[in-house]
Amino acid sequence: MKTKLHEVNRVNVLNLIRNKGPLSKAELAENVQVSQTTVSTILAKLMKEDYVMEEGIGDSTGGRKPVLYRFNPNKALIIAVSLRNSSIQMAVLNLSGERKNEMVYHVQNVKGHAYVEHILTSLSLFVQPILESQSKLVGISIVCPGVVDAKNGVILYNAKLDLYKIELKRLVEEAFGLQVFVENDLNALVIAEKQFGDAPYQELLYLSIDEGVGAGIVVHDHIFRGYSGSAGEIGHMSVVPGGIGCSCGNQGCLENYVSWPAIYARILSGWFTQQEGEAIVARADFVPEKVKASHFVEAACEGDPFALKIVEEMAEYIAVAITNVLHFMNPQAVILNGAHVVNNEPLLAILREKIEKRAMTIVQKDFEMKQTALGNDMNLLGALAVLLQDEMQVGKYNVFLR
Repeated sequence: MKTKLHEVNRVNVLNLIRNKGPLSKAELAENVQVSQTTVSTILAKLMKEDYVMEEGIGDSTGGRKPVLYRFNPNKALIIAVSLRNSSIQMAVLNLSGERKNEMVYHVQNVKGHAYVEHILTSLSLFVQPILESQSKLVGISIVCPGVVDAKNGVILYNAKLDLYKIELKRLVEEAFGLQVFVENDLNALVIAEKQFGDAPYQELLYLSIDEGVGAGIVVHDHIFRGYSGSAGEIGHMSVVPGGIGCSCGNQGCLENYVSWPAIYARILSGWFTQQEGEAIVARADFVPEKVKASHFVEAACEGDPFALKIVEEMAEYIAVAITNVLHFMNPQAVILNGAHVVNNEPLLAILREKIEKRAMTIVQKDFEMKQTALGNDMNLLGALAVLLQDEMQVGKYNVFLR
């Protein structure tokens, strides 16, 4: 029992320093609710293992100035992998997310087992030189869209990539001899938002509106996966009864109205049929095929009528979906992500108005809706967060003691 309690205190001290450091012994003792003697013993061991370093001297509160302690992010390195429909992105990260090396492999129109072969080949090209030069490399963390059995590292289902029951963890571990983690991309982003972003919520919906539409769900401060691991497929919620047919077999799915491919198609249709959207297409040098999400956001923010018309349509569909979630889940917050959503101030403003009109007053009490705080290449940070969450807990994190 004593050993278990010491391990709990050790992990709590380490995570507190990692998340909120630099901190003094007194601050650590107060937060973990143990004596400073216990903290000193724990710190001595963590410093010997190279997890923690002295940062300097803090401000005095009446006596001797305290020594401050910070987490050592260079204790270990990981390989973070983000699988997308048309690309495989890899990077070497330290434990704070600082990038040491990076590569993107483009895989156009590749599906099924051919896509899996691309993963293994790309990893081999990227990983082998690093294995030969880096003794601090401790694991590979992979995030991907679709239904994922995170416990066993299996991609259960991804219709767009034609992936079914792919034992990715086993395949990669056998190939490289490193510990491997596999997680759904949106669940990974939720974990990253809580570790590195601004998401101090026990009940949360993380809504990604990008190439596809999906959600990560937090209930009682834990990822909610559902019975088969497929919770969060909000993109296949019907927002238009009898609407556009979807590849999932449903009709009127949210994804078919607000995802970037849907909005891009709407922009092209307006341009080619009625010469609408000049403010958007002009930003791509009048080459419609080069239109990006950022061009749409810029035009909307500058008040372009066509862009704002699309924004109004988007907001209506998204408001229906979020209101539905508010009524059956009652989250504290919704965090929005997606290239054509983030920084789209007209969309966010109209969306707030529509939700306020639609949702019951009681579910709006203390409710927050905001944008992601993670910045660019957040999927890589999500991959790191998955590994850290798994390893920085009682009885774990020995993966770093190599």
